[in-house]
Amino acid sequence: MVSQLPSLNRRQWLKSTVAGVAGLAVARQLITSPARAQHEVDRSAKRTEPVRISGNENPFGPSQAAQAAMLQAMEKSCRYPFLESQELIQLIATKEGCKPDNVVLGVGSGEILDIVGFHFGLQKGEIITADPGYTQLVRAAESQGGKGIKVPLNAKLEHDLPAMAAKINAKTSLMYVCNPNNPTGTVVNAAALKAFAIDAAKKVPVFIDEAYLDCADDYEAQTMVKLVAEGHNVVIARTFSKIYGMAGLRMGYGIMPAKLAKEVKPLSTGSVNMMGVVAASASLQDATYVAETRVKIKAGRDALIAVIKDLKKEYAEPQGNFVFFKTGMPIKDFQEKMKAEMVLVGRPFPPLTEWARISIGTPEEMAVCHAALKKVLA
Repeated sequence: MVSQLPSLNRRQWLKSTVAGVAGLAVARQLITSPARAQHEVDRSAKRTEPVRISGNENPFGPSQAAQAAMLQAMEKSCRYPFLESQELIQLIATKEGCKPDNVVLGVGSGEILDIVGFHFGLQKGEIITADPGYTQLVRAAESQGGKGIKVPLNAKLEHDLPAMAAKINAKTSLMYVCNPNNPTGTVVNAAALKAFAIDAAKKVPVFIDEAYLDCADDYEAQTMVKLVAEGHNVVIARTFSKIYGMAGLRMGYGIMPAKLAKEVKPLSTGSVNMMGVVAASASLQDATYVAETRVKIKAGRDALIAVIKDLKKEYAEPQGNFVFFKTGMPIKDFQEKMKAEMVLVGRPFPPLTEWARISIGTPEEMAVCHAALKKVLA
């Protein structure tokens, strides 16, 4: 049995962050700057395959600290990451200002969406969600007998919180808010969302999916994670797939009331892996990576918006690592035309069937995308 790790306060966590980064300095040298630069040149030079900017992945990661941690842990990959998982949970709890029993690790945040969806679906109740929005939790609930209640976005393609609140009734088992929303990239006003969540949580649990919030301009002002520690019936989902660039490593977590955490853990469908766990721990202790990557993503986002504006196309105000805009043609046609220009864009999102979602890639990838957009939408 793994012994309980000592509790850390935020000051101690910050000290451990600095120490952790310093401890990885030697291993980081294994991934030299020239080698990384050559890798970037080689990757950007390959144009025999389409540019993949369809999956909302972060092409800049994982961080050097995460890569070094995986190299160091390679010899332990024959072991189950029981101790390492407990250490990661403690880091998460300290970062998020909650207790370890509020934390549930997942194989990506998708598993958190699944197990919470299964749990409330088994209650045969209704899940209120935005339309269009991310559907994984609702689909999981419906697979167990639940029912999704879709509420159209408002004119700005944002969550219509008053309309969603009006849908709460005796059959409602959960409220789901994806903020920033996928596929539109829009965020809800922080004060409005907080008031909404506190009020709605008095009636039903409120699940706030913050997978893309690290990409937003003001993360600290936007996150609702403190509501969990304050005792509200709220769930927050996070992932290492986006800002941390670890989509292929499949690591995520949920912050939720301890009672709910205990109830949903047995519904887990997989288990976290050693490389993902150590990379996640190293990422949380990397003091600079998130801020640096956020700047890169914003630069790519702003450049893409500039092209869309020049083409006089309508778009949703984005705060994720993607942009959602109106193409003026059926999305299937747009996908085919962009693919012919060696660019893969996002799938259809009914009912907005003339709108496209494009993820932010490297500067080299976005240059190809910009040229393709100007040709296809001219």
